Amino acid sequence: MTLYVMLGNLKSEAFDTLDGIEDRDKKLATLMESLGGRIVGLYYMIGRFDFVLIFDMEKKENLVKFLAILGKHGSVRSETLETIPAEMFYRISKDI
Repeated sequence: MTLYVMLGNLKSEAFDTLDGIEDRDKKLATLMESLGGRIVGLYYMIGRFDFVLIFDMEKKENLVKFLAILGKHGSVRSETLETIPAEMFYRISKDI
C-alpha cells in the first residue's frame, strides 16, 4: 500500500455543523475502508491547515475515486501528497 498525507482546511459549511464532525470522520473512515484504504492518523491543527490525514490506499484508482467523492460531497479543501518510504530513498541514493 502507498501512504498518503492530506493537508486540508474546513470550508464554512463544515463550521456550520461542527457538532457533527465526529460522525463525518467516522463516515470518512468507512468510505476509506470500502475503497481498500485505512486511516493511519487524523489530527486537527492550529495554523495554516485545519487538519492532516495520513492514510494508506491500495490502488491509485481508488485514491482518485476517494478524492472525487470527497470533492463532490465534502466540506473541505485539501492537498494530497504521496510519500516515499525512507528505505526506498536510501536504496536509490546509493545508486547515484
